[in-house]
Amino acid sequence: MLMMYWQVQQLTREINDLERQALKVRTRLTNYQEYAGRLGGNTNLFSGNIAGLSSELVPRATMFAQYSNYASSVEAGQQLMRMKAMGMTPVLNNPMMQYNYDMNAFAQLKQQSMQAKKQREVDAMHKIEKEIELELNEINLRLKEKTKMKESCEQRLDKRLEDFVPKLG
Repeated sequence: MLMMYWQVQQLTREINDLERQALKVRTRLTNYQEYAGRLGGNTNLFSGNIAGLSSELVPRATMFAQYSNYASSVEAGQQLMRMKAMGMTPVLNNPMMQYNYDMNAFAQLKQQSMQAKKQREVDAMHKIEKEIELELNEINLRLKEKTKMKESCEQRLDKRLEDFVPKLG
């Protein structure tokens, strides 16, 4: 009977541990979903909207913000130069109008490049989210299994206690 009581206590500790693990994994999943949500909007990442992320994701978001801004600028510049070389952009006689046209074209090309990079990062986040969800499902399955085992042990222990108590009358 003492062994059964010890087994119930051990299962209770294991269940508590699994519940803590599940809470951590759910929090991690929420953090990744929040980051993906911030990426999915039309705004670009900057220090103001990175600051609210979890400490696990701040380095990634910071690096992504720096990389995507730089790489998008380079790609937009190269694409604009190719378009000019192929005669795909108008040549204007007014230097100020030419400058404004080039800057507007550059901004549009950069934004398109930035959106493509953000979409790849969102896709990567969704892949990680699926992995986290699988981990959470595994923990939940183990939690259900341990809970059933504990309930079974408690029922056997209760039965033993009933059998152990003398019956009067």
